[in-house]
Amino acid sequence: MFLYRFILIILISCISFSINAQNNKDKNKHEKEFKGIRYQLQTTKKERKKALSITDSSIVELSMSIYNSTDSLLRSTKNEDFPLILDLRDSTTRQIPIVEIMMNEGKIGDSLTLFIHSDSVFQNGQIRPIFIPKGSSLRHEIKILTNYTAQQYAAKLEAMQQKYMEEMAKKQEELQKQQKMDEKSKVQNQMDYLENTYFVEKGITNFQKTESGLYYVINQQGTPIQKGKTIKVHYEGTLLSGQKFDSSFDRNDPIEFPIGVGRVIQGWDEGIPLIGTGGKGTLYIPSHLAYGERGAGSDIPPNATLVFRVEVLD
Repeated sequence: MFLYRFILIILISCISFSINAQNNKDKNKHEKEFKGIRYQLQTTKKERKKALSITDSSIVELSMSIYNSTDSLLRSTKNEDFPLILDLRDSTTRQIPIVEIMMNEGKIGDSLTLFIHSDSVFQNGQIRPIFIPKGSSLRHEIKILTNYTAQQYAAKLEAMQQKYMEEMAKKQEELQKQQKMDEKSKVQNQMDYLENTYFVEKGITNFQKTESGLYYVINQQGTPIQKGKTIKVHYEGTLLSGQKFDSSFDRNDPIEFPIGVGRVIQGWDEGIPLIGTGGKGTLYIPSHLAYGERGAGSDIPPNATLVFRVEVLD
């Protein structure tokens, strides 16, 4: 659920336990050091006098901003959807060096500045961004915002979970909406190509079009076919390139099927009755009325517009 939170914890966990000469050179008299981390409390004694100390039963919410050596902001919890909460009842969390510093000296309301050597963060093969040069330090500005009771924490988690689920549902809805728009645009492009390019180049002017986007040319009008009637059809199927992928004419074996009941592609269920029994014609079927994004076998690629020359037998 909270993968980014995990990444953040990893970042503050991967601490070198040695400090290099460059870091020591920059250290000022107010700074302290713990397990290779230079840190400084920014809160005054007066501000901290009545503040609540942090213990191994604390559940604290932090704000944290991380800067590189040129003071460019790398990330900030202020810009994220969910807060950074550390449950110090968890012994694993308490082993994070930054958490140890907070537990040793921190109080609710404290602000701390910490410098972590970047080489320790990227010492296990992680890819180092160019904006974090070798030998540089990462500055962490941390504010200990509040302490939660167990009940408050449970309520907070529930609220976060609810928010997360709502956001995921919203993103899924947006994704589906975008997919429908993309599909509609794709279909429209196929129809535009048929009308404005393919038919023009082939000199086909007597085509007709249905509301669904099926194009057809009737060379010999047949008689009406009732939905569900079993019919025989001879056909030759090609791609727009002219590449033939199937032909009952070649096999001298017409296909037999009930019409209009979903036993064949939608373009056939819709187009064959337009030609009628005994009729001949050609169907130009955009992919949404044929095999769509999945295609069919190795001969019909995804999103292919198909051309079928058909004869509906008596």
